[in-house]
Amino acid sequence: MATRIFSSRPPGRPLLFILLLCGLLTANPAWTAAVEADTPMAETPGTNPTVSLAFLPLKIHAAAKAADLTATADTLLQQVLMAKGISLIPRPQAAALFSYNTTWPPARQDLAGYFAGHDQRFLATGSLTQTGNAISVDLTVFDGKEEPATSYFFATADSTDELEGLLQKLVAQIVTFADRTSRIISVTVRGNTRVDTGAILRSITSSQGSTLVRKTVAQDLKSIFKLGFFEDVQVEATPTDDGTKLTFVVKEKALVGEVTITGQDKIKEDDIKPVVTVQRHQIINSNEVNKSIQNIRQLYKEKGFYNTEVTAKLSEPSPGKVEVGFVIDEGKKIYVKEIRITGNNAYSSKEIKKLLEGVKEKGLFSFITDAGLLKLGMLEHDADRITSFYHNNGYIEAKVGKPEVVQEGEWLFVTFSISEGDRFKVGTVEVAGELIEEPDTILNLLQIRKEKYLSRKTIRDDVLKLTDFYAEKGYAFAEVRPDIDNDLEGKVVNLKFTVQKGFLVYINRINIKGNTDTRDKVIRRQLAIKEKELYNTVEVKSSIARVRRLGYFEDVTITPEPTLEKDQMDVNVQVKEKPTGTFSVGAGYSSSENLLFQGEISKDNFLGRGQKLALQAKISGISSRYNLSFTEPSFLDTKLLTGIDIYNWTREYDDYTKDSQGFSVRFGYPIWRQWTLFWSYGYDETSLDNVKTYASQEIRDSEGITNFIKMGMVRDTRDKGYDASTGSRHSFTIKYAGKPLGGDFAFTSYEAESGWYFPGDQILRSLFFADTTFHLNLSAGYVQRNAGGRLPVYEKFYLGGISTIRGFKSGQISPKDPLTGERVGGDKMWYSNLEYIFPLIKDAGLKGDIFFDAGNVYAVDKDWDFGFIKASTGLGVRWLSPMGPLRLEWGFNLKPARDEDKSNWDFSIGGSF
Repeated sequence: MATRIFSSRPPGRPLLFILLLCGLLTANPAWTAAVEADTPMAETPGTNPTVSLAFLPLKIHAAAKAADLTATADTLLQQVLMAKGISLIPRPQAAALFSYNTTWPPARQDLAGYFAGHDQRFLATGSLTQTGNAISVDLTVFDGKEEPATSYFFATADSTDELEGLLQKLVAQIVTFADRTSRIISVTVRGNTRVDTGAILRSITSSQGSTLVRKTVAQDLKSIFKLGFFEDVQVEATPTDDGTKLTFVVKEKALVGEVTITGQDKIKEDDIKPVVTVQRHQIINSNEVNKSIQNIRQLYKEKGFYNTEVTAKLSEPSPGKVEVGFVIDEGKKIYVKEIRITGNNAYSSKEIKKLLEGVKEKGLFSFITDAGLLKLGMLEHDADRITSFYHNNGYIEAKVGKPEVVQEGEWLFVTFSISEGDRFKVGTVEVAGELIEEPDTILNLLQIRKEKYLSRKTIRDDVLKLTDFYAEKGYAFAEVRPDIDNDLEGKVVNLKFTVQKGFLVYINRINIKGNTDTRDKVIRRQLAIKEKELYNTVEVKSSIARVRRLGYFEDVTITPEPTLEKDQMDVNVQVKEKPTGTFSVGAGYSSSENLLFQGEISKDNFLGRGQKLALQAKISGISSRYNLSFTEPSFLDTKLLTGIDIYNWTREYDDYTKDSQGFSVRFGYPIWRQWTLFWSYGYDETSLDNVKTYASQEIRDSEGITNFIKMGMVRDTRDKGYDASTGSRHSFTIKYAGKPLGGDFAFTSYEAESGWYFPGDQILRSLFFADTTFHLNLSAGYVQRNAGGRLPVYEKFYLGGISTIRGFKSGQISPKDPLTGERVGGDKMWYSNLEYIFPLIKDAGLKGDIFFDAGNVYAVDKDWDFGFIKASTGLGVRWLSPMGPLRLEWGFNLKPARDEDKSNWDFSIGGSF
């Protein structure tokens, strides 16, 4: 009959396990000792023998004092056997059964009568031989049931003093041999239908032929349970005449069938499914169910639902299959009603709140922007931002406690507690260490010298400045250590920047990696670093920026790689390519062109050579334009840019329709830092249709061919092409038509433009103006008719509209023909724009602006007159929408003429070429 030794169950059933274990240990004290001693189960002491074994006294072979040795041997053997619960047949009784005067031990056939009349399966006997002081013991074990019938055991010692230890060793070996139940004869698994038996057996230690040890079996149970496939694991130990059979009985966990989500409304099921870790055909796991519940709750919290309840319902429609249903009670959105700032004296709560990114108070447009929804993961980040702000303004001991969130009814209240501490000024600033320039030269690089109060950010920036300064000289591994000495009494911080320059490092090889389509040379020609030149981290950063500006790659990294020479390194340029072919269509509206449609097919990295091929089309209510262009950014692998454009442009004006066809050949070349020189040659053939009968003669004379050359320079340091916040863009252009180029027109035009962007908080020195921008733009132009030539009206200047002077209609600011009253353009113009741009809804990217525009256009026979200015002021909104930039501007004409409106709206949406 099988004996259940041990079971492993889930935590929900500990009582049954404890009762079963106690019963087993009470019923079988031998197993208890085996567990405690971690010994084979057969080697256990006790009064009830667990081994079917008896011993006959030893036959003594000794030259002297044989009787004394016999008595000693019998006494010691009896003591050893009693400790094991095994009996020693008394010598007189043994002598009556067998003769010690003949061959010893007796033959197997002579023992048949003994085995027939006794219960023991095994009988052991042997001899003790003494030679001088040395002794030896030979033992034979007879098996009454199995062939071969005898087994032999032998041991020696240097003297009789070691006899007891010798007997203990031999008896232990014989007991282990005789107790066949301590040997495992088979290990099997029952109850598994899906999990492979081999996988289970490979997870345990017990195996066929090994000794049965209770502690090992207990560990095997744990190992099987840890596989995670079973709801219950037990073991059965079945003793037989040949040994013990081990059977691990398992109950497999059910598989997940359907997983359903119900009750959701505000969040789509497709958005919930990714956070549910319970999946079909997986083994049901309560930890994964609970994890999924927490994930769903967290998802709802991120959307503002802090009272959402999620429960899991499990059902078993068929054996081995469990359906899991997540039932959601969403509740209502809960917003942050108030952000409380405590402990702040130096700065207002309003200023500090502008630093926060993860939490905002609910506002008028929260239903659009989700402002007021608490982002728990961002609270610590916001606390760090407040801390950094104080540390960067002299409060180097400032601390911000852990943000507290309290729910009161249907509102959340968030509290940031601040301990400001004292404000520290900048004291002395020194440089030390391995200086490669005069100390004053290096000190002049440090911004911290110009600061009144200590700023940790400025210190970090200065460390980078010094590191880059040394890197520009080839010391790629220069280290700068800022040492800060606080004068607590004087509230002053003294600074010392210590420099270790390291050694000069040269570039051995530049390796280009990751480019599958783009040719190496396209990347290499953008690199400011060169092989065999000094490694320069400033040029490395410049190289990264220039390769990224190509627009061909998702990511660009440059990493150094050591070589065998300590003063040389290889440089790996790693790129990740992205698709460079685009097909785009769009629509928009502007007050100058009404409804417009546009499309473009282009390839920015044509054939992997870095060339660009594009076909563009733009159609609006008053114009249509088609353009085919090709650009080679590096002609013959030089820095020379070349390109060609072919176009057809039709535009309707009040008094005529202008139809132009032509082409231009473009060139460009970088000349100094971020300045680029460009020039081009163009051919344009213009015809005028639908000319009104009363149209000005100047308009009628504007039909013909223009051959022109254009030359100019441009410098652009803006951080972004659209919605820039820092940097500037400057350009100057000259356009010439006439002899010796041929054509019907002869003129020269000059245009210059300069635009600057300034962060508001730097201009006004207040955190209140963070994320705001001041934009100043100045533009001027002059065009003159060359001797013997004509100047077409469409080459003159017209102002007004969203891109020049707001508050006026497009092209409205222009001199008029004295006879017809038509606007015919001027030969001189200037205008300026001053804008203050600020966020309206930061999360949505919606911005507002307040502006002042001024300028004028002057007729050919008039001089520059800055006493007569067209000016407007107003406000607007702008948004980078998915369809392109959107702008709505309202301008108020500060001094309208009789034919001018007092105000005007300008609106545009959609990109342009």
